[in-house]
Amino acid sequence: MNIAKYLNKKQDSSSLAIFRLGFGFLMLFSIIRIWFNGWIKELYIDPSFHFSYYGFDWIKPIGDYTYLIFLICAISSFCVAIGYKYRISIILLFLSFTYAELMDKTTYLNHYYLVSLISFLMIFFPANASFSIDNIINKKSYRLIPKWNVDALKLMICIVYFYAGIAKINTDWLIEAQPLKIWLTSKYDLPIIGNTLFQMDWVHIFFSWAGMFYDVFIAFILLYRRTRPFGFFLVITFHIMTAILFPAIGMFPYIMITSSIIFLEPETHKKILEKCFKFFKKFFQKISIVEVYNYKRTKITQVALLFSL
Repeated sequence: MNIAKYLNKKQDSSSLAIFRLGFGFLMLFSIIRIWFNGWIKELYIDPSFHFSYYGFDWIKPIGDYTYLIFLICAISSFCVAIGYKYRISIILLFLSFTYAELMDKTTYLNHYYLVSLISFLMIFFPANASFSIDNIINKKSYRLIPKWNVDALKLMICIVYFYAGIAKINTDWLIEAQPLKIWLTSKYDLPIIGNTLFQMDWVHIFFSWAGMFYDVFIAFILLYRRTRPFGFFLVITFHIMTAILFPAIGMFPYIMITSSIIFLEPETHKKILEKCFKFFKKFFQKISIVEVYNYKRTKITQVALLFSL
């Protein structure tokens, strides 16, 4: 396919809008969770020493003002979700969240690194093109956005899954069933299966191989239209099981379930949003609809995309 022709392809803006809503509210919930569990004080304020990342020793907790960083992150997450002052909000979300993650390397989680990458990527996308407060304020919305915006998010999620699968193709994971053997046998307190199935070697092997196959192939299953409903069922089942069995994994299952919504058809996204916004329909009726969103600095945006990926 001709690259210039592909870059000019358009897609309904509801796909970015539904991703913006899911991502924003999920981040808001994540910050509230960190705050009310007391982890800001426990992880950042109380310790007298923090392990810095190379080149980022200047990023440190700022005493009690560290709460301000997370407050900015929470407010900007909410504003991103509702599409209010979107460009400023997503920049603040990226900066505040990434700053929080760089304060101490011992708090590193790979899915929080993914959040930083996605939020950086979304700075350059018109995710407020429709179903946003900005539409009501500016009295203008866009029906179509560049298709590559949505495809870039899909590619980001595909990379996460595929590389997770490749990383599992080793003797420890597939032959020794480690570390799943350790994790599953420790779940002996679970009703019925904890003291029976989870103590059996073949179950550990099965879970290890199933996890590898899931990660390697789920992206392709989601990309193919005919297998997409089954793929989405697998995503929900796999990540709900992960959340139940390994609660210490945190927000990762919910981030991946929410992110996988981007693979659904634009028509499905639009139907979902229209049902969710039916009570606000009168506010959007006075908005003039512009057919296509066009970038003013296309090349800069595409370079930023390549840098993120």
